[in-house]
Amino acid sequence: MLTIKEISEKFNISKSTLYGWEADRPELFQYLQNASNNLEQLRELTIVLDKFSNNIRPSFELAEIEFLLSLELRIVDIEHIEYFHKLYSYQIIKDIKEKSDFVMPIYGKLERLNLIEKYIFTKRYKELIPKLAKTKEEKQGLIKHYFKPFLVD
Repeated sequence: MLTIKEISEKFNISKSTLYGWEADRPELFQYLQNASNNLEQLRELTIVLDKFSNNIRPSFELAEIEFLLSLELRIVDIEHIEYFHKLYSYQIIKDIKEKSDFVMPIYGKLERLNLIEKYIFTKRYKELIPKLAKTKEEKQGLIKHYFKPFLVD
């Protein structure tokens, strides 16, 4: 746990403000006190997930990931991650009739991902959406980078 002096130096917050928060906003003060521990846990979790991603069995084609990204699905909470395949199905209803041979296999691939794979997939999905490049070549390069564990060669 960080001391008031350490919090003050680390976050550039005056000590008097911190003393006030300690009394008036204890949840915020406690969060700041544990910031280093929280960052360390997040760092460890990120390392574990990156190592896990090396064991993902690739099953998606580049065109499928491009299509998924074009839908710009809104992932808000763990339920959206766990049921990502259902979120996808709600979005493709209009496409099923004309593109069923393309869109339905994607549903099956999303459904077969385990929860950790879905977490990794949706995390990368959310990170990539705002970064999508203007040109097709740049876009494909970003997709290949972010979704490498999920893409078949």
